[in-house]
Amino acid sequence: MPPRSPEARPHPSTLRDLPRAAWISARASTPNKPLAVLSVSLYAFSILPMTLRGGLYLDESRTGTVLFARRRPIRDGLVVGLVTAAAFALWVASILILDALLMLLLGMLVYAAFLVGAVIALVQPGGTTLSASGPETPKGDRWMVAALAQLPGTRLTAVMLARRLIEDAPPGSIIVAAAATDALLERYVRAGFTKGRARRVYRVLPGVA
Repeated sequence: MPPRSPEARPHPSTLRDLPRAAWISARASTPNKPLAVLSVSLYAFSILPMTLRGGLYLDESRTGTVLFARRRPIRDGLVVGLVTAAAFALWVASILILDALLMLLLGMLVYAAFLVGAVIALVQPGGTTLSASGPETPKGDRWMVAALAQLPGTRLTAVMLARRLIEDAPPGSIIVAAAATDALLERYVRAGFTKGRARRVYRVLPGVA
């Protein structure tokens, strides 16, 4: 089979697409719109690190989203820490420079929104954060599939997008993911992934002949 042309390959989304992607993730993971609104900020924060690394993808209809990039847990953790520290420093500076009471209340509201979002995410099926790699995962160049989400009532464009991204991964790559639910775990297995512990899955792509 001839290789895909560069024009046929999905292009990474940018920070401008982060709000849309966060809304898709929140809406797909919660049972109704009010709960999605309360948790959307948490989802935006969780997908920010891979977005900055060019790992965020939206399909052409903008109803499905997926994160796909080399697995860099330490780098992503550093991004989360830096963003958190920068936000806290900005909040403290705003308290000192602007209306202290107003900024204090605003910061507390934002913090409360994150807490509510975290609780909502945790009580949803598969809402806990799972590591995509474990002892059973083969060594090699690991690429992670994450935040596979689809707006309710729309076509499964996110799954098709993920398949295209996997097809375009370098030969010999180890594709890793953590299924949020047992149903999604079975879909991964049917797609050729090997099941591991804690709903982890992996797939070894053919190497260069």
